[in-house]
Amino acid sequence: MEVIPEDVLERAKGLLKRYPVCDHCLGRAFLEVDGKNNEERGRKIREVLGVKKTEPENCYFCMGIFGKLEDYVEAAEREMMGLVFRTFRVGTHVPAEIIAREEEMWEIVGVKNTETIKKHVNREVGKILKKRTGKEYDPENPDVDIIIDVERDNVIAKPNPVYLYGRYRKLSEMPQSKWPCEYCGGKGCERCGYTGRAKKETVEYCMADVLLGITGGEETKLHAAGREDADILVLGTGRPFVIEIVSPRIRYDDWEWAREEINKHCEGRMEVLCLRPVERRAVRELKSTQILQTYRVVVRCGKAGEKTLDGLKDLGGRTVFYGVKKPRRKILYINWEPGGEDEIALYITCEQGFPIRQFIEGKTKPSLPEALGEHCKIIRIDIVDVHGGEPC
Repeated sequence: MEVIPEDVLERAKGLLKRYPVCDHCLGRAFLEVDGKNNEERGRKIREVLGVKKTEPENCYFCMGIFGKLEDYVEAAEREMMGLVFRTFRVGTHVPAEIIAREEEMWEIVGVKNTETIKKHVNREVGKILKKRTGKEYDPENPDVDIIIDVERDNVIAKPNPVYLYGRYRKLSEMPQSKWPCEYCGGKGCERCGYTGRAKKETVEYCMADVLLGITGGEETKLHAAGREDADILVLGTGRPFVIEIVSPRIRYDDWEWAREEINKHCEGRMEVLCLRPVERRAVRELKSTQILQTYRVVVRCGKAGEKTLDGLKDLGGRTVFYGVKKPRRKILYINWEPGGEDEIALYITCEQGFPIRQFIEGKTKPSLPEALGEHCKIIRIDIVDVHGGEPC
C-alpha cells in the first residue's frame, strides 16, 4: 500500500473526526496524495485510516453534489442538443452555505494543496462531456458555457456571442445602427407594424436580417469604428466594424457565404466587403483604433474663384474647435476641385468625430466661411474613404 505522509494522515484524521466526508471532498483537501482524481485520493486516505466510506449525499462539505455528477452531465447533454459548436466550458454556482462549510475545511486542513468544490465539479463534468460529445474543452474562449446552478438544481447551456469583423459600404441613405420603435421598445406593436423598428432599414438591420436567420441568434450589436449621419454615404474601402451575434445556436467556420447573402439581401443599398470571425477583444481594439475619414463635400459658393480658394491652403494641419465643451478635431489635408455651376468639391481628411456640417456652416473656429470670406451652401456630403482598421 502506498505510503501517505504522516502530517496528511493527522490532518485527515482531524477532519474525519469532526465531520462525515465523502472520498471526493477528502481527496480535494489533500492534492499532495497521488491519485488519478480526487475520489481516488480520498479513498486511499480513508483506507489507510480504516474509516468507513461516506456517500456524497451524507457528506458535510459537498452536501450530495458529487453524487449528482451524472445527473449534471445528462442535463448538460440535453441542453446542448440543437447547438452547433466546437468548444465548451463548465462553470458551477454553489450555495453560500457550501462555501462557508468549505472555509471550515480549509481552517482544519490548511489551504495548501487543496481544490475548491467548483473547480472539482467543473473538471469532472467537463471530462465526461468531452468524452461523450467529442467537443473540446476551452477554459478561455469557449463557444458554449455549461452553467450548473447547484442551489436551483438547474443546468443551462449558454452560447457565447459570435464576433465578426468586416467593412461596410453604405450606398444609400440610412442610419447606421438599430432604430427600435419608441412606443414598444422593439417588441413590436401596431404603430410599427409589429416589426419593432422605427426605421425599417439600417446598416445593422441589413446584416442582422441575414445573420440572425442563419444562426438562430437572439439579437445583434454593431460595434463600428465611428459613425456617420443617415444621409451620408460611406464609399471607398468602407467603414470597419465588428458585429456581435448574441446567443447563436449555430456557428460556422467560414462566413464568406453569409457575406454574399447579406449583399444579395441589401443589393444596391449597402454591402459588406469582408466578414471573418474574431475574438471579443477585437471590439476593444476597434474602438481604440485611430480612425481618419476623407469627406467629399460639394458646396455652392457664388463668387468662389481661385483667389478665394487660396484661403483653404492654411486649413491643412489646423485644429478645429466647436463649442466650449465639444472635443477638438484636426484637419489633416484639404483639397478641392471645381464642380458644376458655382460649385466646389472639397476633399477633407480629418479625425473621426470632426464636425463637418458645423465647419461648413461657420459654427467652428476656424471654419470654411472664415477661410473663403463667404458662406457656402451644402449640396452633398459623403465619406469617400475611412483610414484605419484591418483591411479586407
